Amino acid sequence: TERPSDDFSRSWQMRKSPSCGIICSGPTTGKWCIFAPSSDVDLAWAKIKGAVECDKLLFAKVSTALRSIGRDGHVICVYTRDWTDKQDLLRVREVLRSLGFVEELGYKRDIDTLNRIYGPDEWYLRA
Repeated sequence: TERPSDDFSRSWQMRKSPSCGIICSGPTTGKWCIFAPSSDVDLAWAKIKGAVECDKLLFAKVSTALRSIGRDGHVICVYTRDWTDKQDLLRVREVLRSLGFVEELGYKRDIDTLNRIYGPDEWYLRA
């Protein structure tokens, strides 16, 4: 199924932009995190997926029903190549706002995820 709320076949659904090429998690990659309840995740993912397919966003993934078992909802991660490029981080944040994600979001560096940094210090940027 293409609906993350009904997908028990895999942990994540992913989309990359047509011009993306290869993207690998590394010391400079990071992501904006959007948290959505199961009742809203399909619509939220459709918006993000559309922006990725139109080359407005580089790469995104959404947790599926399988990954969300025992958790309170889903997460959508919208990636950037370089967290030191603040202009690109804010450009991506503006795309997300234009899609209706106007609440404050957190940006997390992949290096912090790899180092298991969670809690009050996990967010590199909030906007």
